[in-house]
Amino acid sequence: MINRRPGLKLVVNALFESIPEVINVLFVCMLFFLIFSIVAVNYLKGTFSSCSGDVFSTLSGAQVNFLVAPTTWSASSELQRSWFDDTACEATFPYMAGSSLTSEYVCRCWGADWGPIVPQNFDNVGTAMLTLFEISTSEGWADVMMAAIDSNGIGMQPIRDNNMLWTLFFVLFIMISSFLVVRLFIGVIINNYNCIKAALDGDFMLTPEQKKWVEAQKAASRIGPVCILKPPKQMWRRHLFFYVKAQRFEWFIMICITVNAILMTAQYFGESTLQASVINVVNEIVAVVFTMEAVMKLTAFGWKYFKDRWNRFDFFVVLGTLLSAVVEMFTGASVRSLTMLVRVFRVTRILRLVKASTSTRQILLTLYTALPRLGNVSFILFLMFFIYSAMGVQIFAKVALSDNIDSHANFQDFGHGILFLLRAATGEAWNSCMHDLASITPGCVDDPPYDSNMCGFNNFDGCQPLNGCGNPIAYVFFCTFTFLITYAVSNLTIAVILETHKDNEPLFDPDLFEEFQIKWADIDPDATGFVKVEKMLLLANLLKPPLGKFGLPFHMANFFKFMCQLELPLYEDEQVHFRDVLLAMTREIVKLSTSTIPDQDSSNLGAPVAKRRIEFTVHQYFGARRIQRQVVEWRWTKRQLEKTYMEEYKNKNRKPSGLPKKQLSARVFTVG
Repeated sequence: MINRRPGLKLVVNALFESIPEVINVLFVCMLFFLIFSIVAVNYLKGTFSSCSGDVFSTLSGAQVNFLVAPTTWSASSELQRSWFDDTACEATFPYMAGSSLTSEYVCRCWGADWGPIVPQNFDNVGTAMLTLFEISTSEGWADVMMAAIDSNGIGMQPIRDNNMLWTLFFVLFIMISSFLVVRLFIGVIINNYNCIKAALDGDFMLTPEQKKWVEAQKAASRIGPVCILKPPKQMWRRHLFFYVKAQRFEWFIMICITVNAILMTAQYFGESTLQASVINVVNEIVAVVFTMEAVMKLTAFGWKYFKDRWNRFDFFVVLGTLLSAVVEMFTGASVRSLTMLVRVFRVTRILRLVKASTSTRQILLTLYTALPRLGNVSFILFLMFFIYSAMGVQIFAKVALSDNIDSHANFQDFGHGILFLLRAATGEAWNSCMHDLASITPGCVDDPPYDSNMCGFNNFDGCQPLNGCGNPIAYVFFCTFTFLITYAVSNLTIAVILETHKDNEPLFDPDLFEEFQIKWADIDPDATGFVKVEKMLLLANLLKPPLGKFGLPFHMANFFKFMCQLELPLYEDEQVHFRDVLLAMTREIVKLSTSTIPDQDSSNLGAPVAKRRIEFTVHQYFGARRIQRQVVEWRWTKRQLEKTYMEEYKNKNRKPSGLPKKQLSARVFTVG
């Protein structure tokens, strides 16, 4: 299936071709991670735990202070010694000294719980590398940083804001990992994507000037003829036509669209009745304005009103609004879903405002053009989600629920697995879920057998919760998933959008193509794409340099030379096509900056199958027509000379010339 889809094959090849360079970047990342992990292990190992639990919450302030900074038996007071009476450490505390007297020792002696503050730690290089990888994804890194700031030594109770210098350590790591090293993955994948795309397109053998011509072909092939609305013949429709085409009318509609959008944002839950009534009245007035706009334009433009996409969109919104009002009027009930849909469409009217901004239109065009290419990346993402969801169901389906693994985020079935992975792909608590799925809690069952009364196997009120153990393979599962989705496949989206933006970036001044569309519309008002070849003389005279006359004085000799340069194909009924003319004129512009260009891409040539292309070109047509005119002129001149000669001959026969007969008969006339 991948081989049959060139776009999908391009994405897959870009991923596989990126593997060697990704490994190099990964090695650089591992080197940085190793340096930071060694520093963190030296100073933070064994410091991410604290005393907690019900017993700890009952301790007095003096006991908490002793827990934070425990003292030896000899240095403690009678009150402090009494705290160890009737405890498991009553006999050992008098002999504790030095590094063995820690907060952990005191906490356990008093029967409180000693455990980690956060799931992450820097106890060894392996767990430190894992923690730094989690931090590089910008998920939960603030909690780890705060734990490091509060650290007070191995086995000691944390102290609030004990060492603020650790802030510099984590900020520096975030800057290097998230903003520098990890971004190398984007560059590698985008570079390979562009290289493979260039190889598939055949651009890698072209010079920069020749690539410019190829890009010019692509840009010109995306331009089509436009339909010009002509004023109707009826006088009243003619006045209406110029009224709705006026700039003031367009600005009035834009103001109404803005007001409508602002009013929709002004609605909120719990608004007063007066405010709701005012907003509804203004919305109805604006709806009437939009309806009148559609009616006026439909009356002025006729059926050509529907040739504009914005007009079709406006008409659809107006029709939906009227349909909702009619249904509510005759049924007496509000169709809530239809009303909400109409409101959404009303908001999208504000997109019409982007027509006034060229740069905004370019961005929207890029997004619109990138949608088919993004479909290939989306398919690869779906395959990744499918594979990992299937594996997650096989490995983690029976894991007990916890704070992060709940009824919504789990792998109990394939559907929940897909949603869970989609959430993890956005970075939402993916590392917390990873630690929960990897943890082995006391009393859990390694592989619970089927039980109809257990949740997960049969979900009903009162079912017994699952008690399956976690699996440490969750670390490999989530790290590889996060790496592939966040740093590999997702970066292809950036590559596709950048490539699309580059393709849509105007090679020439956009006004050139717009001018060509306008001038072509003068000779092809119905936007059929075809015009009679005789109108090329008018088009060449209308266009300004560099598309048109190329700065030459315009007369027939230069026009024939111009047609020979263009080498336009000719179609039946002696017609030329819009795309052929534009591509040919674009080629002449490129020739001004480069001496050689590759052959024209045949995929960009030609018209729809409605017209059959003939074997002659336009300059051959004009050449033949010129020869025909010369022959006609010669024959007309010949007839005029013969007629003049015959008249002179007859006149001379009537009046003797006085010459001998032999000399008279010897005179010869040559015509032509």
